[in-house]
Amino acid sequence: MNKRVLIYCPVFKPQESGYTHAFEGLIKNLLQAGYRVDVLTKELIPDNIKEPLSLPNLNVIRFLPQLNIWGFGLFYQFYQLAKKIVSLNTQYKYDLIICETGDEPLLFSFLPKSVCNKTIVRFHSTSDTEYLLYGNHKKYKIRKFFWKHLASKKIKHLVATNNYHLAFAESKILNKPKLLTKNILTNTVTPLQQNTNKPSECIQIIMLGRLDKEGYKQKGFACLVKALHIISQKHFKKDFTITLIGNGEKFNFLQEQIAAYPFVKLIPKLNHSEIIQLLLQTDIVILPSLYEGVSMFALEALATSNAVIYSATGGLIEMVEKNGILIEPNNEQQLADAIVSLIHHPDLETLKLESTKIAEKKFSSKVQLQQFEHILKEVTNAK
Repeated sequence: MNKRVLIYCPVFKPQESGYTHAFEGLIKNLLQAGYRVDVLTKELIPDNIKEPLSLPNLNVIRFLPQLNIWGFGLFYQFYQLAKKIVSLNTQYKYDLIICETGDEPLLFSFLPKSVCNKTIVRFHSTSDTEYLLYGNHKKYKIRKFFWKHLASKKIKHLVATNNYHLAFAESKILNKPKLLTKNILTNTVTPLQQNTNKPSECIQIIMLGRLDKEGYKQKGFACLVKALHIISQKHFKKDFTITLIGNGEKFNFLQEQIAAYPFVKLIPKLNHSEIIQLLLQTDIVILPSLYEGVSMFALEALATSNAVIYSATGGLIEMVEKNGILIEPNNEQQLADAIVSLIHHPDLETLKLESTKIAEKKFSSKVQLQQFEHILKEVTNAK
């Protein structure tokens, strides 16, 4: 196969985040399938540092144009990035260009029609969907303005990680876009099954999320704290612990909020391998988010055989079948009831195994590759 793809990833290694892990998963999947992949990123590294993702048929281009004039610098950056994409496309004649974010509408404002016709923009949710609609920070208002008045008509191929946000982006972010195609390109995960033969003597429950101001609200920590008060009044036949993982300005505040509950502990942010190891020893994962995409942490909870309690929002909806409980966002009573129910569940191990099956059925590399090849065919035929 000689097909070549350009992926624009503004956030990339050496950063470690759910986004970078999602991008890395897609890149490795395409390379495994025989595609040549170029990655354009604004994430710079020192010249003496080895490229953190070095693989055959992968070319990482690190490019961050800067102009230190307030206001004009932003336009200059995206103008130069657009020129770079045009130049690379002229050189390599890409079969497909992927813009891995809906956070940067200015980039599309500067791309010519010929490039837009072979470019998909993939909305991941949160910062490029709900934050644009509900966020109070001026950066979200500016992005929404640019989508509506500059970039919306330039997009021809809309992609999202889940059905919820595909509809959300089209109806609430874009302004009557003249789309040629709409598709799903999900995030992917590799199952790492626990030994679920023996029920746990002490049920381990974890929740992870950013503890900056926005993350504290989005991930539902305030809802959890209210649920803990309800849970503390219940009688339990099994021992259990709830571990919260996160870091940010709200860390000390949350520490104070949970101090009255001896069954809860809060630990700072862990690296990715530490999170996976913890998930492999866990029984239940909770994500009571107000809004969420196809969260890599949520997927990794499935892949490591955990029962789940997720909010019925975004990509989380598609992750819960016979493996746990969906709750309404911001409903502390439902969250508390769900936690109590799973702690006392007579066959928790079966729920955990169901999570692995969902990961394989909906979020495997095979499924993602099938979606990608369908998108490539549709975009090619629509030119």
